[in-house]
Amino acid sequence: MLRRLKNIFFVFALTTLFASYSELQSQSIVYFNLGAFNVPSQKPFVETYLTLVGSTFTKKFKEGGYQNSVNIQTIIKKDSVIVAANKYNLSGPLFTDTTRIPAFIDNQRYPLDNGIYQIEITVKDNHQPKQKAVEFRQKFDLSFNKNQLSGSSIQVLESFKKADKISSVTKSGYDLIPYNINYFPETQNELCFYFESYNSDTILGKGKSFIYSYYLENSEKRNKLESYASFKKQQTAKVNPLLAKMDISKLGTGNYNLVIELKDENNVVKYQTHYFFQRLNRAVDLISIYEYDQKKTVTDYFGSCNNKDTLKMFVECLWPIAGTTDKERIINQAIKKDPDMMKKFVIDFWKRRAADTANPLKLWAEYYKEVQQVMVLFKCGKQPGYYTDRGRVYLQFGAPNQRSQQNNDLNTWPYEIWQYYRITDKVNGQFSSNKKFVFVNKNIGDDCHSLVHSDVRGEIYNDRWPFEVTKRNTKGIGNPDQTTPSGTQFNQFEEIYNNPR
Repeated sequence: MLRRLKNIFFVFALTTLFASYSELQSQSIVYFNLGAFNVPSQKPFVETYLTLVGSTFTKKFKEGGYQNSVNIQTIIKKDSVIVAANKYNLSGPLFTDTTRIPAFIDNQRYPLDNGIYQIEITVKDNHQPKQKAVEFRQKFDLSFNKNQLSGSSIQVLESFKKADKISSVTKSGYDLIPYNINYFPETQNELCFYFESYNSDTILGKGKSFIYSYYLENSEKRNKLESYASFKKQQTAKVNPLLAKMDISKLGTGNYNLVIELKDENNVVKYQTHYFFQRLNRAVDLISIYEYDQKKTVTDYFGSCNNKDTLKMFVECLWPIAGTTDKERIINQAIKKDPDMMKKFVIDFWKRRAADTANPLKLWAEYYKEVQQVMVLFKCGKQPGYYTDRGRVYLQFGAPNQRSQQNNDLNTWPYEIWQYYRITDKVNGQFSSNKKFVFVNKNIGDDCHSLVHSDVRGEIYNDRWPFEVTKRNTKGIGNPDQTTPSGTQFNQFEEIYNNPR
């Protein structure tokens, strides 16, 4: 099995992660995961899974269309000694529609003996050599025992199909396309997964029957969700694969574990493993899932949560409303991921925020409900919405009084103009009136809008924002006194800005 393996690693360094999306947009986005499997007659192997967001890499014209290209370097060390290395170029699929640039994946396998290793992966954009490389570093413990019942990693899948020919994504006769993030938005209605157990014939006996039982449970309370449970019967073997899927269209917002159990013919659990994931679905309110009780204290609420990933998310989502000192603490806590320290931080944060005039837990519940909303309204690709500019503004200042969305204005990028009649900054409590924000989506395949202008103090101020909105029109940009491109008399953006609707 593979121990201490995280489910998903984001490309951004923490200081970059909390920056405005206008800064993030220049970063290449890669999702990374690891999986461990065993070949009883040979040796274990580790798989690396990369999903590369094509729209964040430089495209180059090729015959027949455009294409991305990256260089990937992988180094695996044991006791500081390199035991495996690989360096290669990977090209994305050809495409002609530059507004819908496809993502592409990479899957590699590395046979290894049992032991503790460190893996280092570097991804560079071949068409933009000056672009900062994406780097991942992770320690893992590989341990398979031929005299014990053991299991592989749970590989969560975007899709699967019967294989026409064997490739790097083929297992047990199926091509398995990895899903490299443990966050399932409302648009994702199925949970597909693959798993292998080993040595059941040795431990349970040859020719014996056993059952794979798999179900979902709430990750904090560990209560089984009976509506999300199933099983499959198999015969013991050296390797027993399990390929299954669940309908999660009605699964409410929350933090869950996918649990897989192997039970012998007497229905006794002989092996168990789980996979943590987050689900967003406004059809079921998170507070009702946790059986929110007004009498509970904020200490009870956060104190009962022991999942590091959940606590980390509870900490990180406070960034839009945190002051300078708290922002530094958020970065430190997210880096260290110490459960006790993260609990103390969020408890202290909401107690200070409530002072003696409000219920801290109620304030948290109201805020987290807004977090859920931005995760749906302002997601950017597979990124949760509170990492985006629109999500940050929404959480820091509240919902706008007027939100004008324009996707078809003449020769412009999709843009939004928000107006607040009266605005309260949740960071410092300051009030102001009649304030506006302008967001532009120059990467329209991902619905990622970046903030280009606002008249709120402390925000990006750019009185030449119309140049950011217009597409392929820079007439007059060389004149610093000209704030609007020439030839835009038929556009609506200035009228909408002055009279939002």
